[in-house]
Amino acid sequence: MTIELDFAALKAKARRVRDGHPENLRLRVHRALSWLARAEKEEDDPDARFIFAWIGFNALYAEFEPEPARERARFEEFFGRIAALDDSRRIYDVFP
Repeated sequence: MTIELDFAALKAKARRVRDGHPENLRLRVHRALSWLARAEKEEDDPDARFIFAWIGFNALYAEFEPEPARERARFEEFFGRIAALDDSRRIYDVFP
């Protein structure tokens, strides 16, 4: 089974599952998807593509956290979970 990781597929899935999720999560997903859409438009500048994708990633996982050390731990936990689920290393192939 292949899971699509592009903007259109992720936006469609977000619309299907958004009901019942907290408003702050829906907002973070919306922002992350907006940045992913912007990243996908960058076909000739891989650095800009990466930066926009990175902003989107941060929009998804980050919440206001007054303690920077705790925020770093949250980042490591979140990214670790994503990497652990990426058996076939699809994340590495999102932005060739």
